[in-house]
Amino acid sequence: MFLTQEESVMEFTTIAVDLSKTVFQVSLADHRHRIVGRRRLNRRQFSRLLATTPPSRLVMEACSTAHYWARVALQHGHQVKLLHARYVRPYVRRNKTDAADADALLQADQDRELKPVPVKNEHQQALQSLHRIRAQWQKARTARINSAKALLAEFGMTLPRGRGKLSHCLRLAAETLPYPLQRSFHEVIDDIGTLDEQLKRLDRDLAALCRQEPDAAQLEGISGVGIVTATALIGRVPDIHAFRRGRAFAAWLGITPREHSTGRRRRLGAISKQGDRYLRTLLIHGARSALLAAARASNRGAPLTRLQRWALATQLRVGHNKATVALANKMARIVWAVWTQRKPFNGDDALRFTQ
Repeated sequence: MFLTQEESVMEFTTIAVDLSKTVFQVSLADHRHRIVGRRRLNRRQFSRLLATTPPSRLVMEACSTAHYWARVALQHGHQVKLLHARYVRPYVRRNKTDAADADALLQADQDRELKPVPVKNEHQQALQSLHRIRAQWQKARTARINSAKALLAEFGMTLPRGRGKLSHCLRLAAETLPYPLQRSFHEVIDDIGTLDEQLKRLDRDLAALCRQEPDAAQLEGISGVGIVTATALIGRVPDIHAFRRGRAFAAWLGITPREHSTGRRRRLGAISKQGDRYLRTLLIHGARSALLAAARASNRGAPLTRLQRWALATQLRVGHNKATVALANKMARIVWAVWTQRKPFNGDDALRFTQ
């Protein structure tokens, strides 16, 4: 039996779990958060603990496999609280061990200022996994392209920038390489083509999922937010209502200024870059695209929305890069407003949401 006879009769209401792949360190606490027992369980024993224990509060770090075990615990009637690992770390006393980590979860659970991480469902995790695969394939394709260009540069050949006719240019250049290198270089080109096809197929899958998700379809209508960003938001933000306002959502993404203030001095620096790097990158790339579209519309003499006029005025005042990040900040707040209020995006009313 994984619980001793004394522990089985003790009344514990909170279970703190330090998760691992095969080893689970469990600390049991009563209603006063006093530790009444500690156990080290394997995967099967931990599953049995969740199934046989009366409904309790389960506290875990929001790390790998945490959302899966949270869903399992919810199915057995337990209450689940996921805490950010960075905020649990200060409660670890002296040396770091599995038991100390589990005890730290109990201490952090008493801090009412720590906001729990919402539990993701399987569909959200599937979307997030698709985006992780997409990012890995993009990274691999970029590495192959850079490698091919570097090899050609060793033989005095350079390729034009851009990817319009990259495959054709690479195959032409491969014919001029020394014979021992040609076969392997053609395999590198084939790898680039295979990754291109895989990315196109995955983007089509994301587009189909976007049409099935009402929230994603609504977010896609925001300037600078396309299918990729909309589905990434659905997959990586479990509960948008956990943020009270758009400013909190932008801060969670790390697009707000880093602050170092004291007394009457308030110092604001560059963006904090805390939070989800993938979402932040997508929003900044989308803002860059939206800013470029606004500049082209202005050059054509086309009518501009209030948001576009604000973005262009900001670009003239602080420069292109800072204006791009500022627009990404606005976009994050617009995403929060459109998502929570379920109203269609309007470029003329968008600034009202970001005040």
